[in-house]
Amino acid sequence: MGSLALVRHGQASFGAADYDRLSDRGIEQARALGARWAADGLTAIYTGPLRRQVDTARIARDVAIAAGHALPEPIELPGLAELPAFELIARFLPEVARAHPELAGLVDGSATGGDRAALMDVAFWKVLEGWSQGRFELGAIEPYAVFVDRVQGALATMVARHQAGGARIAAVTSGGPIGLALKRVLGLDDHAMFRLWRVVRNASVTDLLWRSRAAGRAGDLSLLGFNQVDHLPPPLHTFR
Repeated sequence: MGSLALVRHGQASFGAADYDRLSDRGIEQARALGARWAADGLTAIYTGPLRRQVDTARIARDVAIAAGHALPEPIELPGLAELPAFELIARFLPEVARAHPELAGLVDGSATGGDRAALMDVAFWKVLEGWSQGRFELGAIEPYAVFVDRVQGALATMVARHQAGGARIAAVTSGGPIGLALKRVLGLDDHAMFRLWRVVRNASVTDLLWRSRAAGRAGDLSLLGFNQVDHLPPPLHTFR
């Protein structure tokens, strides 16, 4: 058997002009992840191309190396990038808000503070639902089917490169690709996948197992653990 640990990046700078940057807490989460990697030992490390993904992998690896554990250089896989959430919200929030009167405050400016945050959360998931069901004219925004294909391709690439028995892989990615991996493994519909994605915690680990070529049914993925944060102290348990 081989194992693939899918890691969500550390906390990014939510609300800042440059979201794609680890917050101070995100850096601490990445350091705690490094202690886990030092204990686990890894055959390979992969990372998506986003700065928050790359930096999480780099910091975690540096911590493990400083503790005396040699780990391989991270390999970048574009297929592990997050889905185009910000682009979708920017483009389709007004359309979704017009279709749902309860969200009108997001368009006319009447929703503020906590009310606005709560409405934005509802609107975000409605935008993702419309995207996954092909209800929007996307233009240059990545279609849902393309997102699915690239994430599935990244999973297949990692498994195919490490068919030797006992391979241990870590891949730093984001909530969307982790949710899609669970969709594949558990046979989920899109609604259930998005419900799982929204609870994936920063720097959490979702463990998958696969059969090596020698064991037959090569590439078959099974779920061993989801959203694990036992390597993080409670103050570092965050969802965004």
